[in-house]
Amino acid sequence: MVSQLVKHERFETTVSKAKEIRRLGDNMVQLGKEGSHFAARHAAAFVREDDVIHKLFTELAYRYKDRASGYTRLLRTRIRVGDVAPMAYI
Repeated sequence: MVSQLVKHERFETTVSKAKEIRRLGDNMVQLGKEGSHFAARHAAAFVREDDVIHKLFTELAYRYKDRASGYTRLLRTRIRVGDVAPMAYI
């Protein structure tokens, strides 16, 4: 799901999953900002898609270069009809 977050930059999921993804997504952006070879290998071990890794180390690293943390945001949207699960955009 972290790969999909980086690739699409926004999707809807349950609140509990979004909170976990937020933590892991912030770590991946931090690795992208670091930009070292070690960080690239560390991110590649977790993400596994070349286009996502490229986006992390080029586009997202440049976009968040001045921000210290808090790269993702959680926006609660609705309650799912089938199982009454709270949904959110991340």
